[in-house]
Amino acid sequence: MKKFLGRVFASAAGLILLLCVSLLALVAASSEAPLKIEDGSLLVVDLSAPVSDRGTEPGIMDRIQGSQTPLQLHQVTSALKHAADDKRIGGIFMHGSPTGIGWASIREMREAIQAIKDAGKPVLSWFPSLTESTVAFASMSDSSWSAPFGSFTLDGLSAEVMYYKDFLEKIGVEIQVTRVGKYKSAVEPFMLDRMSQANREQMELLIGDVFEVSVEDSAESFGLSLQDLRAKITNYGAMRTEEAAEAGLLDGILYWDEVLEKLEVVAPAKEGFAQVSLQEYLNDLPEDEGESENIVAVVFAEGEIYDGSGADGVAGDSVAQELRDLRLDEEIDAVVLRVNSPGGSATASETILREMELLKAEKPVVVSMGDVAASGGYWISCKANKIFVQPNTITGSIGVFGMLPNCKELLGEVGIQVETVRTGPFADMQSLYRPKTKGELDVIQSFVDDIYEGFLDRVAEGRKMERDRVHEIAQGRVWSGKKAIELGLADSFGGLQEAASAAAELADLGDNFKLQLPGEDSEFFDSFLASLLEDSDSEKLTKIATPLTTLFDSFPRFSASNGVYARIPWEIKVR
Repeated sequence: MKKFLGRVFASAAGLILLLCVSLLALVAASSEAPLKIEDGSLLVVDLSAPVSDRGTEPGIMDRIQGSQTPLQLHQVTSALKHAADDKRIGGIFMHGSPTGIGWASIREMREAIQAIKDAGKPVLSWFPSLTESTVAFASMSDSSWSAPFGSFTLDGLSAEVMYYKDFLEKIGVEIQVTRVGKYKSAVEPFMLDRMSQANREQMELLIGDVFEVSVEDSAESFGLSLQDLRAKITNYGAMRTEEAAEAGLLDGILYWDEVLEKLEVVAPAKEGFAQVSLQEYLNDLPEDEGESENIVAVVFAEGEIYDGSGADGVAGDSVAQELRDLRLDEEIDAVVLRVNSPGGSATASETILREMELLKAEKPVVVSMGDVAASGGYWISCKANKIFVQPNTITGSIGVFGMLPNCKELLGEVGIQVETVRTGPFADMQSLYRPKTKGELDVIQSFVDDIYEGFLDRVAEGRKMERDRVHEIAQGRVWSGKKAIELGLADSFGGLQEAASAAAELADLGDNFKLQLPGEDSEFFDSFLASLLEDSDSEKLTKIATPLTTLFDSFPRFSASNGVYARIPWEIKVR
């Protein structure tokens, strides 16, 4: 026993020692001499680095292993705009393929890069192959290069939806559905074997709007008319990079060593070319952008909306607490809620909206919508003083659904029987192991109907619209940001900075304010301790989940909260 305890204590001591050494190493690294940036350096932006609204503070293992964590979109755009006026920065060089970033975020990054162009500094890029997302950046370049035998694809957008109905029947799983709104198609893949006409109609309109915005932006950056670029798309679609260069869409075909030679001419240095990476530049920027005592605070609502508390996604109680704290904080003058969410729990959405109402009664609150702010994401936004969108933001989806899996037959096939003892007829209504009775479905449908009616009421009140008009454009239908403004569901085009300026104006601050992002006041040791508690491995695993894992993972998620959700039907990913 003594030997066992000795080994335990020795292991614990070794772990503590390792953590202490790691902490000291990190503190030492953080106290290194300031970065020296040579005048005329190129800001090197690797577009393959992950970017999100919230960003992620590197955990202890991320720091030790040198792992990439998502950069915060606002910090990235602020750094790019800062580079426009920074005399040390002579231009920008972009490479890598954007992944995990939506069209609205790409547009905000483009606007920041435009500030560098407007300052007369060269914008350069090299991409081995190009798709719509890389074309969005290449089109802005003064010189854009690609690799031999690469591909240049500008053939439009597509959306694929996987339907599970036949598969579920074969394995003995039944899905019972309640919903309101003919366009509320989140449940379609579980009850149909093909896309409904209503869903096809809304998807065609939505991706058409999103693609139209991207083509308009690229045409303007290329210096082409919209008609000319459309003609090139029609005539070429997918082509070799050599053909793209001949068509005037690229400036040349270069190997990587030839690219480096070009960069050495633009930003000469003793060795290679004068450069600073975006991450290094972000670390070098001053923490405070101004000395103003006027503060516009930002709250991020990014991810699935769910009940309770938590650090990931949009936890209803946690976000409500953030809003409550800002309402009670006398140093905060206005608030921006940045929404990038497909929706989720109706209960959690209402919890957040209640705090939005209380906050609005005391301070201006403006919503900035990112790539997606739909269904529950729109619910929490609808009563803000103003709503800002990008033309290609995905929003709307004002509708509600319930999805109730029944796995009784599947369990029976493998010899598992479930017996239930209950105190009342509805005690096991949330069970996954039996079908719902008509009475139970009627109860759940009444929940769905009531929540939908409440959703309409809140939108009508928040947007100052006739309720019948809201119902007309609701019914679960998804809209682009461009269409949302036409319909009165949003107010203006713009990103987080424009929303902050609007909030400051409503608070009579003018331009005299500074933006406060979440976590800016946290100490390093607090972040260190928090990182020890992170379950980063499980987060990484979720990113590689297969469609079937996603399918079965959705069962408990959609059977929670009385099985009633306000969520967008699908997700569009940029390639």
